[in-house]
Formats: sequence, structure tokens, C-alpha cells
Amino acid sequence: MATAKKANPKLWEKAKRQAKAKMGGKHSARAMQLATQLYKKMGGKYVGKKPTAKTNSLKKWTKQDWGYSKKDTPGQGGKGVYLPKAKRAKLKSTAAGRKKLAAAERKKAAATRAGKQYSRHGLAKGTSLKKKTTKRKKRTTTRKKKA
Repeated sequence: MATAKKANPKLWEKAKRQAKAKMGGKHSARAMQLATQLYKKMGGKYVGKKPTAKTNSLKKWTKQDWGYSKKDTPGQGGKGVYLPKAKRAKLKSTAAGRKKLAAAERKKAAATRAGKQYSRHGLAKGTSLKKKTTKRKKRTTTRKKKA
């Protein structure tokens, strides 16, 4: 799969530094999305085939319209759990979904208070854009007992 490459690596590094600084100093998908915008605004060009939503996970992620389940604040972060728009809407549409969402929000809030960036709330299951690798099953052999 051929994708476009940045024609000016130094400019790209500058854009990444600025984006990370704006996003609280952390590397994240949002920061790289902002870095791409800054790179283009600074006159950065690409060489090669333009990526599509099928060939580029950042484009797929952008298309999914990720956001917070509660209030989204400008700058770094928001309230609630971070999920794709369709998943948030589906959860908010039923009582059982709202209950799951509230439990996940409590779990995320507790993890945040404990200084953790991530929490395993289970709602993001199935939203990963990473290709699933197939694991080989281990062969099990049965041993015959000696008589």
C-alpha cells in the first residue's frame, strides 16, 4: 500500500512540535491530525499517492467523528468517555446503553483521578482500526496413560 510521504521532514517535525505543545505535550491522534493541518498551512507538500479512508487509519478515525460522551472542552480533553459518534448515539438511545455509558464514565473518572490516561471500560471494544491478526491455535496432544 503506497501512501503519500511528507516532502519536507524538517517542516513536519516543526508542525508536530507545535501540535503537541497545543495538545498538552502528548502524542495523540488528535495532535497528529492538528500537525497535518499545520504542515499544510506552513506550505508542506506531499509526494506520492494521496491516502484514502480505506488506506489511512487517521482518515478512518476522522470519518468516525470521535468525541466525548459528555461535555467536550476546548484544548485538552473533555468529560466522559471518548467514543465514535455512532457508538455514543447507540448507547444514549436505550436505557441499558445509558446505564453502561454511566458506568464507563464513572470508571474513566476514577482512573483520571488516579492519574491514569486510559481506563478499561469496555465500550471502545470493536472500534479499533488496527487490522486483527489471526493467532495460531496451539496444538494439544493427549498422552496415553501407561497401563
